[in-house]
Amino acid sequence: MKILLTTLNAKYIHKNLALRWIYQARPAHYDVCLKEYTIRDDLMRVADDILQMDIDVMAFSTYIWNIEQMKELVYLLKKRKPDLHIIAGGPEVSFSSTELLDQGIDALSIGEGEQSIWEYIEMLVCGVPCEIEGIYTRSFPNLTYRKVHVSFLESLPDPYFMEMDADSMEHRYLYLETSRGCPYGCSYCLSSVDSCLRMFSDEYVFSVLDQLSRSQVRQVKLLDRTFNADPKRALKIARYMNAHCVRQIFQFEIVAETLSDDLLHFFCKEADKKRFRLEIGVQSFHTQTLHAVRRIQNNTRLREVIFALRNAGVTMHVDLIAGLPYEGYERFRMSFDTLFAYHVKEIQLGILKLLKGTELWKRREEYGLREEKRAPYAVYKTKWLCEEEMQRIEGAAAACEKLYNSGRFRRSIEEVLRRGWFSSPFDLFVALGERMRRLPHPYSAAQLYYLFLEVLPVDVKYTAKCMLTMDYYTRYRQRPQRLWKEVSMEERKAVFQFMIEQGREESGILYHYGVVDIGYFEGECGYQVIVFQNDKTMPKRYFIDAACAKIKELE
Repeated sequence: MKILLTTLNAKYIHKNLALRWIYQARPAHYDVCLKEYTIRDDLMRVADDILQMDIDVMAFSTYIWNIEQMKELVYLLKKRKPDLHIIAGGPEVSFSSTELLDQGIDALSIGEGEQSIWEYIEMLVCGVPCEIEGIYTRSFPNLTYRKVHVSFLESLPDPYFMEMDADSMEHRYLYLETSRGCPYGCSYCLSSVDSCLRMFSDEYVFSVLDQLSRSQVRQVKLLDRTFNADPKRALKIARYMNAHCVRQIFQFEIVAETLSDDLLHFFCKEADKKRFRLEIGVQSFHTQTLHAVRRIQNNTRLREVIFALRNAGVTMHVDLIAGLPYEGYERFRMSFDTLFAYHVKEIQLGILKLLKGTELWKRREEYGLREEKRAPYAVYKTKWLCEEEMQRIEGAAAACEKLYNSGRFRRSIEEVLRRGWFSSPFDLFVALGERMRRLPHPYSAAQLYYLFLEVLPVDVKYTAKCMLTMDYYTRYRQRPQRLWKEVSMEERKAVFQFMIEQGREESGILYHYGVVDIGYFEGECGYQVIVFQNDKTMPKRYFIDAACAKIKELE
């Protein structure tokens, strides 16, 4: 029997850890292949590739981002090879997805599949039907959620440094588990279903980190639902990463308000700030909403921790969720503005996904939650938010990601708010999001700058142009197209002459590689000079006041 373990990853740089665990747990006598594709791949070509392998069984790892493509792929495969036996597993099929058996799937892996998948395949080989814990079929509709002891996983060859991954380690994420399960019960999250927190042994974790320290891996993302669930253990692991894994960047989720003083001190004072990225789920600041989703959150401590981390230069990615119970438009606006005032590097404004199996999914009628019927099941209406308001929030989310988190307009956005041209950050992103919807696709980078200008009052347009132009040139190593024509040839000549007199640049370099445009620095409009480098490194940048009396080299 020939078996394929496969999935459609969101991007090439991602790797599926679940499949690698299952592969390492395979019985030695089976012919097993592990091959990954991406959601951007042509499904007909994927089907052709799979069928050329002449496999008997396919096990597919499913998530909300690939379930629809998986259904189409299954249709293509079954149409051409009806006897191909297909098993689907993963978060997307572990709860209330039995209808997939009407769409070409033969069996569902409920929960963790490292043992149940192979027990099921052994049953297929033997030809004697029987019930397998964690496997749902028509003959044996078993919905028991299977869990695997970490001691069993530790007995396997590790899935992190497999030979098949050796050539791509430097170019792809490494996903790492130091625990399974979650100690919290947030009603919107599938992790709350597995409330039994299981820790891999310290010996095992440090052996993996030791291999990691000697590898070519660059980006590591921990899959632990709460890295700081055991503060002392988390501190030991983080210190080892900091001291030994010096080539790697680590990203993990923490609950900020429960971060111990020792861990906070580590991230602020000891850690190499360039190598740690923290994900913090705030979700809401509204007490009634937090209680409704079974989330305990000390907002005062949360603020203290985020401010301390921010002031220390730690990179944070902080989440809010729109569409939760009891949070209407104004309440959500308040939550967003509160979080924005923390000035973190990235704000993820997410729309609630109503995931099958969660407590919130079970209570969707009570809360008037209406979700799209296709994955990722985004909520488009609640008792407290109408469809139009949700659309505005979606637009604000897109604008925040494209214009703020990207860094493209960060300085301009902060200056617009400081000057009071918009009193609410949320209102600014809503206005930007509404205009982004009207952009044709594809659109140019310049169109985003023109769009930004449209939302501002007429009497501040010139100052706003100066701000936006400063942000614009920070993106380029080579001379870009100008946004607008505000500097005359006479002004250009005067600015260059001033710089030459100040001994900042030689005339030949300025006239050959220099660009003069309007600029803004520390509340003042003037000129900026960008001197592009012949070797395509980042250019030198200067600000010169409007009277050509002061000059400042910019970082």
